[in-house]
Amino acid sequence: MNHKIRFSGPLLALAGVAATTPSALAQCQPTWDPAIGNPGISTGYVQPMRAWDDGTGERLYAGGSFNSIGGAAGTTILGRWDRDTNTWSRVGTPGLSTGSTNGFVTRIVPFEVFGQERLVVAGFFASAGAMPDTQSIAAWNGSVWVSMGSQLVAPNSIWGTDVGDLGDGQRLFVGGAFPTIAGIPAGGLAQWDGNAWAALGTGVGITGPFSPTVFGVKLFDDGSGLALYAGGRFDGIDGVPNTDLIARFRDGAWEAVGAGLSASSITADAGVLEVFDDGTGPALYAAGRSLIAPGQPGASVFKWDGSSWTAVGQSLGGAVTALQVWDDGSGPALYLAGTAMPGIRYIARLEGGQWVTLDGGISPEPSVSGSGFASAFGLAVWDNDLYVGGSFTLVGDPSQSVRGIIRRTGCASPSCYADFDGDGELTIFDFLAFQNAFAASDPAADCDEDGSLTLFDFLCFQNAFAAGCG
Repeated sequence: MNHKIRFSGPLLALAGVAATTPSALAQCQPTWDPAIGNPGISTGYVQPMRAWDDGTGERLYAGGSFNSIGGAAGTTILGRWDRDTNTWSRVGTPGLSTGSTNGFVTRIVPFEVFGQERLVVAGFFASAGAMPDTQSIAAWNGSVWVSMGSQLVAPNSIWGTDVGDLGDGQRLFVGGAFPTIAGIPAGGLAQWDGNAWAALGTGVGITGPFSPTVFGVKLFDDGSGLALYAGGRFDGIDGVPNTDLIARFRDGAWEAVGAGLSASSITADAGVLEVFDDGTGPALYAAGRSLIAPGQPGASVFKWDGSSWTAVGQSLGGAVTALQVWDDGSGPALYLAGTAMPGIRYIARLEGGQWVTLDGGISPEPSVSGSGFASAFGLAVWDNDLYVGGSFTLVGDPSQSVRGIIRRTGCASPSCYADFDGDGELTIFDFLAFQNAFAASDPAADCDEDGSLTLFDFLCFQNAFAAGCG
């Protein structure tokens, strides 16, 4: 479905219309809910997850590298979950094809494609829905897969995506390992305006001695203006000095981020990026593998506050694979997922400046063949719950059996009603999610709590969005 919202003029405020939903929620205790992970995946791992409504109801889409999920046919590397029935289904007939190699999905994000909102799926795969020119990136509208004209070829892959406006309108920004896109020199970094592709910068892009790749892209304003930050495994972008591992793009050019980050090994990367406010103001958090910041102690995560890089918590070893902001009902916090981190059981929360295992963490089940290692690869928020994807068979203490995906139920915060899609950020997608709920006569769209869905609910939500989630 093509959902568009246009607002002009100042935000409206009406007497008697609440800025946020005022109802208080009963006290509850966040817990692990293993239902989504039984039967879970057959092999491999789960990584990106994203809720999206194709017009028939919101579903959770999950990708990664697996033969099937939930026992559903045709769900190789991508499936969708119906929360009401706890069932999985394929995405298209056929779905994604890996060809003769091991394929995987790395990113799932809604964006307007050729004038229609679609779900963009990216990674490394041969085709989507058997449609031509859908290798490694394609768009799904709820019924068919569509090519985005990327002209990517093996072994080209896409790893990072973000959506926003750097001054030229809404764009889908992508990073990965691809020398060209749509025939245009790109060097692993590109942007899509809904109709066509363009390079970010000169098109020379990233360089490096060992498989240079952009693993993450993130929009952030550190006080000096909105910019697109790119992190990964590379020793420079567009030949600009001091842009190894991380750099930012604004005013049409790439530049260094302060003194930058450096590598302690050839495989180092800074491809995990997230924005979080720990109470001292929003900052960009960067993580990955084998990172060093000048003058800072060893750590697995570093943050950029607009003037310097500082270590966040202890060094965990292994590699950080995901960072996610989530409010479990006690306030927004930063969560981390990783691999080769048995000391924190692969998933942790930042508490008092240290990474603390989240409620028993995850682990392999020794009795299951081939499960001697566990990893968490993906984190996502949907309707105030945290979803964890990876390669694991046990979660919590006492442990519960799951296969590669688990939900942690949260306690909704009334102050964050405006974060309607539950992803921890306030964006245009919150308006779209609210509009879809309203169209579906979902009681959740009754913002002013008068028992009916009217124009006043739109005005109430608009005011809630303006008030923010603080």
